[in-house]
Amino acid sequence: MNIISEALAGATTRLQKLELALNQELTGGKSKLEADFREAYPVLEQYLTQRMRKRAVMERFNAAYGYELVLAQFRKILNAERSRRSECGDLLACSVCNRTLHEPAQADEEEV
Repeated sequence: MNIISEALAGATTRLQKLELALNQELTGGKSKLEADFREAYPVLEQYLTQRMRKRAVMERFNAAYGYELVLAQFRKILNAERSRRSECGDLLACSVCNRTLHEPAQADEEEV
């Protein structure tokens, strides 16, 4: 019996079963990666702003969260999160100088 089946077996109503199944979907796969990346984003951006290489930041993210992203995937997720935050006005500011950490119009420099 897998985890989902065990959780569903403990649910007594159809509504509880639906809620458990949907909750399992949110915590797995791509949704989990997005949630983990959103959680880590402020720290990632802070170190990227300090000119730490994307590859080094990606490797630390992979180690901390248990992913195996490659640099192209990391860049894609990073740019998507920057765009998402820019659109909703949720920009990060430096705690020292209060300057925006990543300007929306700023070009993302290619890194090898």
